[in-house]
Amino acid sequence: MRRMFEYGCAACGWQGDKLLSAPAPDTISCRRCGADASRRYAIRGLLRSGSDLARIAPAAGSVDCRDNPDVPGLCHIAPGARRAAIASHRGDETTLNAERAQQKRRFEESGPPALSDVVHAH
Repeated sequence: MRRMFEYGCAACGWQGDKLLSAPAPDTISCRRCGADASRRYAIRGLLRSGSDLARIAPAAGSVDCRDNPDVPGLCHIAPGARRAAIASHRGDETTLNAERAQQKRRFEESGPPALSDVVHAH
């Protein structure tokens, strides 16, 4: 199973997430400068449950993120892709297949989505 892990580079200051299989390596190559970026440990990995995370550090401005704090990386993807990410994380194949079918229909009708509809940064 792949999970999101946080890394930071001391050489250039880059910080970011990487989707990797567990156990994650202690260092990866920095995306910006190529130096070793060290694994960082986020608060979500230190808490006992998603409800603890929601109480201590709710996601700013996003209902999906606030209501699903256990889904890694959810706040960093566009709202249109969040339902599929939640279904995938929960193992809900019925919802995931429905979302994929809907995304396929949208693609066939109007072509590829705008980058702003796929990637979300806040």
